[in-house]
Amino acid sequence: MNAYFMVVLIAFGLFFIVWGLGWLLERLSHRALNVTRRPGSKAWYMLVGPGVALHETSHALGCIFTRTEIVEFKPINVSVEEDRVVLGYVKYMNPTSVLKRTIINLAPVAVSLVLLIFFALGVTYLVPSTPGLGGQALELLENLIQMKSNAVLLADPNYPLGLIGTFVYDFFYTFAGLTVINPVFWIIAFLAMTIMFSNAPSDVDITNAMPGLKFIILFDIVWLVVAYFAPAAGWVLYGLFEFLAVMFALALAFAGLAYGLFLMITAMGRLRTPINLLPFLATIGTGVALWYLGTGTAAFQTVISILAFVAVAIPLLLVKGFRSQS
Repeated sequence: MNAYFMVVLIAFGLFFIVWGLGWLLERLSHRALNVTRRPGSKAWYMLVGPGVALHETSHALGCIFTRTEIVEFKPINVSVEEDRVVLGYVKYMNPTSVLKRTIINLAPVAVSLVLLIFFALGVTYLVPSTPGLGGQALELLENLIQMKSNAVLLADPNYPLGLIGTFVYDFFYTFAGLTVINPVFWIIAFLAMTIMFSNAPSDVDITNAMPGLKFIILFDIVWLVVAYFAPAAGWVLYGLFEFLAVMFALALAFAGLAYGLFLMITAMGRLRTPINLLPFLATIGTGVALWYLGTGTAAFQTVISILAFVAVAIPLLLVKGFRSQS
């Protein structure tokens, strides 16, 4: 095993992990979040609707990119057809090309990845104390590419893991620097959850994209073998897997924000009104107090504030009288 093999493995694995996390989040929302079981409600349009609209818009962009004729496009549409609820759709002339079908059905993955990266890197410019995350991403990419020129680094499979792990940590540290009292903190977390919802593949998406997915999996497996025995061959696909490894690692970090907000919303949704506001108020109150007192770093204040949410929410959820009956 060598460092380049590890990079290819990371890129290959994270592609499916990020896609799978979108699928899992959508499934979990149906089981744990009452809002998803009430399509068309105001809460549904606020929390879930944007993800549905983005998902269908991504398919439409895939059609435009492949020059496939769009017959009808409704990015968000709540209607009942027989025994199922249709939340939005894109009707198009099904292309004969496997490549085009794959692009159209995997478009939400590509669009969500681009948006996740855009917002993730954008965070750095909102935290003056920790600028340069975008520059770090480029530096990380360059280091991963050039390690094939260094026999010592190439022989160490842990080298790229350390670099990528440090970069992901820097992202979380930078985001935490916003603190919970900054509205942008919650806006970015909400955008992360929305994008992850849009990333969720439907059964139709998976079926239609399967021929293309099989090719991607086959190619990645073949290249893993090549990378294991001849890492220098990585120069042929200059920077491709290195770029994917960095971007999917960043997307995975951003997905963590999405799951964090989802768990907070789910916990609040399980409590009666207005009791459900107490954990959130505890979070904001703790953040304000720590900021006013100047206790610790901004990242430290964020962590303690989130722990305050947990400390208040769990006892409330354990009291049957405080739990929502819906």
